[in-house]
Amino acid sequence: MINNTKLVNIISMACKAGKVISGEFVIEKTLASKNHRVKIILLAQDVSDATREKYEKMQRNYDLNLRNVELTKDELAACIGKTDRAAIAVVDQGFAKAIEKILETK
Repeated sequence: MINNTKLVNIISMACKAGKVISGEFVIEKTLASKNHRVKIILLAQDVSDATREKYEKMQRNYDLNLRNVELTKDELAACIGKTDRAAIAVVDQGFAKAIEKILETK
């Protein structure tokens, strides 16, 4: 649980810094752009199989770092002040590294 608190805090900080994008359409559109900046995508634990498969396909197509997190869609959305987000993408290397470090200690 302590790591989830750290994860929530770093995601919230990244969002306040303007380094988080969310929503399937926005993430896909960003990835399709010529110089996408997506460093890591965090996928909620309670997404449907179809959604999981869609993000895994994006991971293969764009050689992305896709990580499953121990947060529900509602918890993930609350981190960024939104509702019902299956995934968020971080577009800053520093925040992405901090998130990786937190996820590795679990």
